[in-house]
Order: sequence, then C-alpha cells, then structure tokens
Amino acid sequence: MESFKIKKVLNNNVIIAQKDKDEVILVGKGIGFDFPKGTEIPEDRVENIFIKKTSVIGENYQKVLQSIDNNIVGVSEEIIHFVEKELNSKLNEAVHVSLPDHISFALKRIQKGLNIENPFKNELNVLYPTEYKLALASVQFINKRFNTNLPEDEAGFICLHIRAALTQRDVSESLAYTKKISIVIELIEKLTGKRLEKNSLAYVRTVNHINFMIERAEKNKPIKNDLLHIIKKEMYREYSVAVKVALKIEDLFSVKIIEDEIGYITLHLKRISE
Repeated sequence: MESFKIKKVLNNNVIIAQKDKDEVILVGKGIGFDFPKGTEIPEDRVENIFIKKTSVIGENYQKVLQSIDNNIVGVSEEIIHFVEKELNSKLNEAVHVSLPDHISFALKRIQKGLNIENPFKNELNVLYPTEYKLALASVQFINKRFNTNLPEDEAGFICLHIRAALTQRDVSESLAYTKKISIVIELIEKLTGKRLEKNSLAYVRTVNHINFMIERAEKNKPIKNDLLHIIKKEMYREYSVAVKVALKIEDLFSVKIIEDEIGYITLHLKRISE
C-alpha cells in the first residue's frame, strides 16, 4: 500500500504531502488531526488527491499558500472534493488557485462590512441549477466553519467558479454569458412592457428557452416549428418583437437564429403578454 509523507497540515481534513517527486494535496476525514507533520499517512485514509501537474498551477498554488490563510485553503479543498464527489467529475485544476483566492476576498469584504451583491444570481440559478445548489451548500459550509454570514449572493460567484472548472472555461467566460442572457431578458421586458419576476415560472421558462436555443444555434441543430405560418399570421405583433429579440441574440452570441426558432420566441412573448 502506498503512503504519503506529510509536509504541511492545512486543517483537520486537508494536508500537503510528498509522494515520490510530486507534491500533492490530500483530503480525508481527520487526516490532519491524526497524523502530525513528518509522518506517513496510508492511502486508505485519503479521499481525494490533487497533484499539481503543471508548473504554472504549481507556482500559483505556492503563492496562494504564502498569501492566504491555511484554513481558507483547506476549506477550499474540502469544497472542491465535495463538488467533485457530487458531480462524479474532476474539476479543472485551476480552481485550486481561483477558489481559495475568491473565498479569501469574500471573507475580507464581509469582515469590513462591505455588501456582497450578485446581480446575476437568478440567471445563474436557472442556467446552472446543479452548480448553484452545490454553491449554496458551499456558502453554508464556509459560514459554519468561519462563523460568518456570507449572503446567498456569494453562491452565485462560487457557482461561476464551479461551472468554469467543469467546462474548462475561465470564470469570466461564464460570467460574460450570464450577463448577455440578462441583457436579452431586459430587452424582452422593455419591448413587452412586462416585468418578469425573477422567481416566476415565466422567467425560468424564458431564460431556459433562450439558453437552449443558443446551444442549438451553436451546434447547428435547430428544431422545426410546424406552426410557424399560423404564429406569423395570428401573433404578428409578438412575432415582430421576437425578430428584434432574435437580432439581439445574434449580435450578442454571434449565432444565427432561424425563423422556426423566432416562432418559438413569439410563443413565449405571447405567454408573457397575457
């Protein structure tokens, strides 16, 4: 059975260890408490392993360890382990640097009494419900561990980190996508004169429809609308608005929205107007 030599204890459940020539981050219940620095820990006590594969990640992680409280780094690793276990998928290794850095910043803001607001948390909850749910659990975990009160808005930011790590994208890409969805919703509200309540079924339906429509357009897999001719004839006012919405989507996301898809937008607009 393989073993790891402990180099540094981050908290009761997370340690930095040496395995052959690799420096690794280990997560396991009580391993930081049961095994002091310099001793060896058996592999069967380890629940998750992060090996710093690339030199860039390794260097940046070292900076994290030098500049961020060990408890925050340890909690971040526990959250990453929790998310990977729930999703049954390994996250991009960059999250080991970005997440503790973000949590550290969030805790400093709340300690200074600065308000944490996320204007896109509702869009994120609809677009990425699984990641958002895990982010909510992560915020509760952070609050309990550090005896603090990070608001639900913070879950939106952690959701972005989880999503980015899952899709191998940068956090800014996921945020940019969410912002664009928000712009489309604002345009729909302006053109229809109807306010979409963030917790309403109409809002959820509309955001989801736009998201899936964009995915279909990106993959060039449009769906047929057999009622298009009837929609254009009987809902011509809503159809003219849907064209404007489609043009905005094309501009924001660099995709082509065909008439069949515009017909489905029209149906959503009709439902909203009623």
